[in-house]
Amino acid sequence: MELMQALLERLMLLASSGGQAVFGGVSGMFAPSSRFFLPYLLVGFVIAAIVFAANRKQMGDAGKQSTLRYLFDPRVYFNQSSLVDLKVTFANRLFAPFLAIFQRGAIFVSAYWVASLFTDMTVEQPSPDHGLMLLSALTVVIMLSSDFTTYWVHRLHHELPALWPFHRLHHSAEALTPLTFARKHPVYDLTRALSNIAVVGPVQGLVFGLFGVSDAVTILGVNIVTAVFFWSGANLRHSHVWVSYGPVLNRIFISPAQHQIHHSCAARHHDTNYGEIFALWDWMFGTLYNPKGFEALEFGVADADGNRIKQLHPTLKDAYLEPFSASFTALAAAREPESAPNASSANSL
Repeated sequence: MELMQALLERLMLLASSGGQAVFGGVSGMFAPSSRFFLPYLLVGFVIAAIVFAANRKQMGDAGKQSTLRYLFDPRVYFNQSSLVDLKVTFANRLFAPFLAIFQRGAIFVSAYWVASLFTDMTVEQPSPDHGLMLLSALTVVIMLSSDFTTYWVHRLHHELPALWPFHRLHHSAEALTPLTFARKHPVYDLTRALSNIAVVGPVQGLVFGLFGVSDAVTILGVNIVTAVFFWSGANLRHSHVWVSYGPVLNRIFISPAQHQIHHSCAARHHDTNYGEIFALWDWMFGTLYNPKGFEALEFGVADADGNRIKQLHPTLKDAYLEPFSASFTALAAAREPESAPNASSANSL
């Protein structure tokens, strides 16, 4: 009964947080579970300022600017692409709360079902007394399952012609700012949610059923692995500030520089660095690009030769509707005897 009670308590917490998500409006964007939590943004600013100070002598004319001018370059933050970032970010708030409730609820159900295969949920069980090391290990296992799922969802959205248009919205950003992270089509978010339900939920249920652990090690209610990721400058991944972890750590964790490379138009950068937190999956499956040093980058959607194409999403309407049209076209082409070229190139049509 104790395990059953713990799960019921979690369900009540889910209902409560879901209600807050729906009625909390935009404020939910700035909670500790969001990258836009003010302390995360401030930490990113401090890291960026330190990196700029350390490298400004090697940056030529760019290094002669003031720190604030460089970090908040008007050419980066005040352009049509960044305006679409802003519009999509706030428009998605209409969908995000309901998607979050659906995902959390479905993960709860799948976790409960898997846990019931390993323990009788109706019989009282002794309260588990695990050490911090085991709890931390299980926390990492849950996070690895989530990141592994994200890698494949991301990669398939690049490689499958019918899915690529929905992710292409994210790549059509021609300047990277922290808000570019939220420049996502709702269909992409739905696909990722369904994948988490299919993979992460059962993993959580397995951990619960075998070890009786229902809560990960957290900081401010956030999984500690995700929290470290946020506190270590995650917002710089979508920025013009080059931060690399070096040749060794870049094989374990995706650095901001590596994600910027993922957004690059250059043909040599296509189909690389799909990971979100860990680079292990890219290393394992042959998609890792580990830069040897700084590389000048151009962002946006490009053809297979690396030439940036005309902006596909100049308005909010285009951002939401163009992917459907392009996806239907890709599906129709797939039915023809001679299919259209594969959309495997990371930033290609």
